[in-house]
Parts: sequence; C-alpha cells; structure tokens
Amino acid sequence: MIIGLDCGGAKTAGAICDRQGRIVARARAQGAAIVGAPNERFFATITGLLDTLCSDAGVTLGDIEHVAIGLSGVDFTDEQAEQRSTIARRYGLESRLTLVNDGIVALCGVSPEARLVLVQLGTGLTSAYRAEPGGETVHDSLDVGRIYDVRDAAIARAARMIDGRAAPTPLLDAVLAYCGVAAPDFAAWYLRSPEAASRRTGMARIVFAAWRQGDPAATDMVHAAARDYALIAKVMGDRLPGEARFATAFGGGTILEGQADFQRLLREELAAICPRADMTGIRLSPELGAVLLAARPWGGDPAALFETLATQDSGTKTEVPA
Repeated sequence: MIIGLDCGGAKTAGAICDRQGRIVARARAQGAAIVGAPNERFFATITGLLDTLCSDAGVTLGDIEHVAIGLSGVDFTDEQAEQRSTIARRYGLESRLTLVNDGIVALCGVSPEARLVLVQLGTGLTSAYRAEPGGETVHDSLDVGRIYDVRDAAIARAARMIDGRAAPTPLLDAVLAYCGVAAPDFAAWYLRSPEAASRRTGMARIVFAAWRQGDPAATDMVHAAARDYALIAKVMGDRLPGEARFATAFGGGTILEGQADFQRLLREELAAICPRADMTGIRLSPELGAVLLAARPWGGDPAALFETLATQDSGTKTEVPA
C-alpha cells in the first residue's frame, strides 16, 4: 500500500491506497504547514494522521511501500534535503518518502494531462505547472509577486470609501455588515480585533455577491482578479516547451467563491491572452494527487490509476461550465 498526504496551513488530509487503486482509508487533521525545519506541532499532526490511516487499513507504517507528502513550507532547495531527512528518520521512511511542496500534489490532482497548469487561491497562493509527469514545478510558492486577492482589495477599498479616497458603493455597507463594525471603527477593528483574520478569509463571498448585483467597485475587483489569474497561468504556460496546447485549472476556496460565473470570466480572460490554454476542472483532492506521486515507484499506467481514483473521490474541486 501507499500513502499520500496534503499538508497545508488550514488542514492536513491523507489517503491510503492499494496497488489496484482502491482507497482503503482517508483522514483529516489540523494544518501542518512549516517554516524551515519540521517542528513538534507538525510531527504531532502527522503522527496522528498516519496512525489513523494505518489503523483503519489494518496495516502498520512498516507495511507501506511509499509515502508522498505535499507540504506547505517546502520552498527552498537548500532546505528540502534536510526537511526530507528529518521526516524520513522520524518515521523510518529513509528510502520510502517523497517530499514536495503542496502545490505539486495539488497539480497532480488536477488531470492526467501531461501539459498542465494550476492556479489556486485558498488561504494562500498555489501555482504550479508541468510539461510531463515527473517534471512538476512550483511557481512563486511564496507569493512574492502578490497575486491579486479580492479579500485584501475589498478591505482596502472599504477603508478608502470611509476616508473619502473612493466613492462609496453598496459594497461598503456589505463589508461593514459582514465584519459587524461601524464605519468610524473599521480601521481599528481590522488592525486590532482577533476576529479580523477570520473575517478576511471569508471576504471573497461578499465581493462576489456584490459583483453579481452589479456593484461597480466589486466589478472592478473581480475583473482585476480574473486578469491576474489568467496572466499567471499564461506565464507558466509560456515556460512549457513547444507550441502544443496545455490544460489549465483554477481552484482554491477564494476562487471557488466566484462559482461558475467566475470560471466563465476566467475562461474569457485566458482565451484573450493565451489561446493555447484549455480550461479544465480539478478532478482529485490534493491528497490523492499525493497518492499518484507515491505510486510512481510502482510504474504501471498513471493515467489509469488517476481514473480509478477519480471514480472514488467525491471531493471534486471544480467543474468548468460549458
């Protein structure tokens, strides 16, 4: 059997699978992202998850042929060898561990297509691409280029509407109502309230709702976001060798708040700047993308394994509207 884990800041998810592609156990836990070396919080989360998976499958970790982990915080090549070594030693996985950035396992879960690009915005940015399986590459994993984020844009626009730098629109009242704060107290609330971070996480829903109602400020933000997400997809696509077409998917909780309407807008923006890109949905959860990585030492037909996993995964992330 093999195990795949997807470890992000908000959650950790895992699956255990046999050689026939049958998922025999799945489990979820709190986030396990790291900065630098793995810490005891990481190990506590992973140990609990591995114990649950193995117990549910009726095996021990010693019975597992390979483990693949996609981990937020695996960003620098000069750290990655030590990060892998530390985790492998802890679990006795010296020759049985693949450790990659969590963007890689998310990409592997998109599609069995060889030429593939993923732009995902949830808690943070995930962007990755490949020209062929085995050549997966993360793009700007630390978001130094600052992807356009409607959540931050809404907070800034509301503040500008309050202080007079932007004309008020109904979006302001929607933001204030969602945050539960009066306009004069908004800045202090945002900087000091313990609730501000969680409210910021859900702000995309407010922006997309205002966009559907025709709010001009929200419309500006949503179109700016679509242009930027299409742009980063094009940039990754331009790194693929040759002129052949490639599949592109957009996902993550923030993007998915836009629903089918936003996927259509993304398709339009992408077609305008990168006609070689074909929009596709995200078919597998990231932990099953990690399972696909763990299965590579087996050989066999990766596309067939992908389809077998897809028949069992009810967690499909996106469907592209016609």
